[in-house]
This record gives sequence, C-alpha cells and structure tokens, in this order.
Amino acid sequence: MSLYIRPRTPEDESFLYQLAYDNFYEQLFAHAWHPDVRGPLLRIQVDGQRTSYAAEFPNADYGIIEYDGRSIGRLIVDRRPDLHHLVDILIAREYRKKGIGTWLLRALCTEAELMQKPLRLSVLTTNPAKALYLRLGFRLLEDKQMTLVMERAPGATILVQP
Repeated sequence: MSLYIRPRTPEDESFLYQLAYDNFYEQLFAHAWHPDVRGPLLRIQVDGQRTSYAAEFPNADYGIIEYDGRSIGRLIVDRRPDLHHLVDILIAREYRKKGIGTWLLRALCTEAELMQKPLRLSVLTTNPAKALYLRLGFRLLEDKQMTLVMERAPGATILVQP
C-alpha cells in the first residue's frame, strides 16, 4: 500500500470539485431530488463549502490524499500557533472503510502531539466518524446541534490499535 499526501495543485481542481459534489450527493440524498434542480443545488453546496473554508481558514494547508498513485481524497489542516485544526478530511466512497482515514488521523494526532498542540475538528452529529474520533482520544468541546466541536489534547490516549 502506497499512501501519502501531496500539496494541492491547480490540476487537482476538477478532482476536488467532483469529490465534494459526490459527497454532497450522498450526504443530502440528492438522488431523490428532481433532476432539473439537482446539479445547480449541489454546485451551490460545493461552492459554498469552498468559500466558507477559505474565509474561516485562510492559512490552511490543502492536501491531496493519494493511494497507490491515485487521488482518492483531500485533507485540509489549519496549523495555527496554538493548535492544529482539522478542517476537513474527505475520502472517495470506494476507498472508505479500508483504514485509510484512521491511518491519516493517527498521523495527524502524532504530528499535533509532537508539537504539544491540541487537535480540533468539527463533525456532523450524523457522521459515523464520531466513534473513530472518540477512540482516538477526542473529547466533546461544544454541541452545536448539527455539528460537534471536538478536541484531542496532547497526551490523550489513543484506543485504536495499529
């Protein structure tokens, strides 16, 4: 298995757009929408998310997750002086549930740990990844109804085995 993260380039834009589009399609049950509105509404979601991330995290690092030479996802991390913020991790559907996200999150936890910084993230309350975050030592900071703000302090115990 060859797994790594490389910096985003302009050539990645169509891949990143399609990745986000497909994720919103799945997340919002867009298959049930009328075909005439599906495309425009999903484009609004993708563009809105991009704009929101750029405004809230202007200094974030955007990485492309590659597996065996194929682009399969994105990782957006804002490395601030006082904490690391995992803005987003998104892996293409066919590569989920293979341990890739767990491996990447453990690596990010280790990076934050080595720098003695907390690692913070927000997750939708309906996202099954919540359980993984808890196993990795994240604790709830704030419940915002639709999302949970979670943080892993330096020294937190990781319960996931290698």
